[in-house]
Amino acid sequence: MNRRILRIELKVDDQARELPAGKIVHFSDYRKKHITHEQNRVEVWVEAHMEGESLLAGTIGTQQVQVFGTGQPIPDGAEHLASCLAGQFVWHLYRLPETPTGDS
Repeated sequence: MNRRILRIELKVDDQARELPAGKIVHFSDYRKKHITHEQNRVEVWVEAHMEGESLLAGTIGTQQVQVFGTGQPIPDGAEHLASCLAGQFVWHLYRLPETPTGDS
């Protein structure tokens, strides 16, 4: 098993997103918006554990995250990971609590 830093673009759209499990090492404004004119995106860098040596090797595990704006309600049990400035906005990245599976 090895570790790699992966850069992932996230939409800011009030939806939960799945990321590779691992430590969030950086969170920032979307760097390419001057090219794509995409305003509702941020970037996150994750230190992920990989199954093999190839860059195409799968990551081990996932985590659910969501980007919130200042003043938006945060779910109970969500863990703050990072915040970033993006023009006039400040976005906050949270890891969402795991939902219990329906196994009974």
